[in-house]
Amino acid sequence: MSKSDQPPQPSGPFQQLKDVEKAPDPSPKTDGPAKPPYSAYSKKQRNFILFIVTVAGFFGPLSGGIYLPALQVLAKDFRVSDNLINVTVSVFMFVLAIGPLLWAGMADFSGRKPLYVISFAIFIMANLVLALSPTLYGILIVFRIIQAFGACSVASLGAGTVADIIEPKNRASAMSIFFLGPQMGPILGPALGGLFAGKTSWRWIFGYLGMSYSHRSAVSGLTFDSAISSVVVWTLILFCLPETLRSRVGNGSMFSGKPWYEYPTFRSEFAKEGRGPKTPKPSPRNFYRLFRYPPIGITSVNTSLLFGSYYCVAISQPKVFTERYNFSTTEVGLTYLAAGFAMVVGSLIGGRFSDWNRAKAVKTSPEGKVDPEKRLADQIWGVLICGLGTLLYGWLCQFNIHPAVVIVATSLCKSSPLIMSPNTHANGRPTAGFGMTWVLVTSSSFMTEVAPGQAATVFALGGLLRNPSAALGAIVIQPLIDRMGIGWCFTGLGLIDIFFVGGAVVLLRIRSPYWRRQRDAKLKAAAAAAAAAK
Repeated sequence: MSKSDQPPQPSGPFQQLKDVEKAPDPSPKTDGPAKPPYSAYSKKQRNFILFIVTVAGFFGPLSGGIYLPALQVLAKDFRVSDNLINVTVSVFMFVLAIGPLLWAGMADFSGRKPLYVISFAIFIMANLVLALSPTLYGILIVFRIIQAFGACSVASLGAGTVADIIEPKNRASAMSIFFLGPQMGPILGPALGGLFAGKTSWRWIFGYLGMSYSHRSAVSGLTFDSAISSVVVWTLILFCLPETLRSRVGNGSMFSGKPWYEYPTFRSEFAKEGRGPKTPKPSPRNFYRLFRYPPIGITSVNTSLLFGSYYCVAISQPKVFTERYNFSTTEVGLTYLAAGFAMVVGSLIGGRFSDWNRAKAVKTSPEGKVDPEKRLADQIWGVLICGLGTLLYGWLCQFNIHPAVVIVATSLCKSSPLIMSPNTHANGRPTAGFGMTWVLVTSSSFMTEVAPGQAATVFALGGLLRNPSAALGAIVIQPLIDRMGIGWCFTGLGLIDIFFVGGAVVLLRIRSPYWRRQRDAKLKAAAAAAAAAK
């Protein structure tokens, strides 16, 4: 068969992950019984599971961004002030920060699928109530809180699912794909929200989130078909997503040979063998103990600092482009598209590079193994890109350099924010640009490796500080710019990122192996004592 007659080969990020998984295992061959695979699910089923959790992760950030363009309309319809409408944004962000920790602790202890099903049902119910409710402010704020609580689960549950089914050598690539869902929500949300609020009704915002529908817009006769909305995703989760928690089902061998769909079950049976260690019951004390573990605590603080400094860039950008470059509100919104593109590219490249670098280290290792701290070396590049991009942004704006150059600088460093107006409602949940996404992918993969069995919880802990950091940055950035000038202000932030965050990464690279061995020894001693007590 000639090359021209051969069928086209699939491509895309999921095929990239498949190609990585086909790579031969560099571990040395040993005699004895064959080691069971990390995951017994087929490659196609793993990709399908990854697809489900990626799409599910789209809805939490989407439900924050799609709401923002309608704030003025909502204030008028509910007959309240702008400040009271802004409270509905603030409480939503607060729940998004705290809620994942509650879901993640339960998921790591008892199982993931029941919580996917319950949280999405809560999300759908809240959206339908908001779409159909009378214009009473109390109902709006209560169900925005319920909506956020249902929507916030997938960020941490999805990270746990990825860690369950993808072995460490390919995990960063898989994480980079999973992050596409949460990242695309803030990019597409404001556009959809503006369309619904401006051309139909704000109620369609919640109707879109809560069910599938087809609506013909008056704009150019375009048809908007929501084929994959929350009801569809909830149905996929209910029938097609298996339980993956390793302390319950091991590597999933109990599902081998079964169809990809099943009659809905909320409690999977325990695997007879090969189960991972049982995780502690969720409690504030256990969360605090995990946060005190230096690799987790330091990495969480690092990402929150980066997140806060680049939110400062996001907050300042509308004022910069309107006052220095005379951009309209619509033009300001378009400047964020470059950062959205950079965010996706940074996620995919960062994940692939981290896995490639790890595989190279495994080949050169005499034992065919590599420590999780190898991931930290890859973070330095992301930290440098973030810091230099922040510094460049400040001085390019200071000297009124061409806006295209400024946009490139923001794409290198900053968050992609949900800011719809240069003067008001500068609230939203940002997601990382090129450098920030690079750091997020590698740090998330590192944390799931240093605390195996608690992947969802460590991911939630990593996100716990990010929203408060962004809120603090939003408060202080304009007074700092007024006092120092935009150039020196962002020079300071960039240097903090490079030296403080970069220094913490170096510290982890040196000390984390000792901390990890110390924690492993304590856990083994505790397990032995528990076994002896029985």
